[in-house]
Amino acid sequence: MGHVQRVVVYLVVLVACGTGLAATGAEDGQPEADGWEHLRRVDGIELYRKPVAGSRFPALLARSHMEVAAENVFRVISDYDHFTGFVPAVTASRVLERSGVNTRVYQRLGLPMLFADRHYVIRATDTLDEASGLVRVNWQLDEQRSRALSPADAVLPETFTGFWRLADTPGSSGCEAIYAIHVEPGGRVPAWLFSRAAERYVTDVVEAVRRQVMLRAAQHP
Repeated sequence: MGHVQRVVVYLVVLVACGTGLAATGAEDGQPEADGWEHLRRVDGIELYRKPVAGSRFPALLARSHMEVAAENVFRVISDYDHFTGFVPAVTASRVLERSGVNTRVYQRLGLPMLFADRHYVIRATDTLDEASGLVRVNWQLDEQRSRALSPADAVLPETFTGFWRLADTPGSSGCEAIYAIHVEPGGRVPAWLFSRAAERYVTDVVEAVRRQVMLRAAQHP
């Protein structure tokens, strides 16, 4: 990946949660069933993309197996106050409020060189079914609170939606993890360059979460 691509890659939002994405076909763990195009396999992670009506930027989805239960992965992807420790480019992340299954989180992405930082507030919603071992975390941009942020030194994304779907694998101690996002970064970003870099970054996000999950599992067996 060239230098410019490495710069643009940081425009992708990691914030491990959620969805304003419409029904994806990934509900049953089979993205191909709803038109997701399989792109490639990277280090055990299957990468897909899908056009979004009215957008220059496609939605992206990554599917992976993790060797721990879904609830253990959930603890990592919902630990917003510690994202700066393991999520690339996140320079600030803090919970603003929790109300039942809903959480509002402020985050800031530090971008290199001439690109302005991005910052925003997201609203994440958790759905946990302990009986089936299914966890879903959906998020979308909280536009009202995001617009209230100071625009002086950072840019607001135009769109940021996504989700995590975690499902325990029958007969094993592991789970299937699906992570999907649709991002319109705001500002002047070439769509082709952003999309190419975003594909690489989505798999990096899943790998970063997987490493953190295994690290915590080793620390607390």
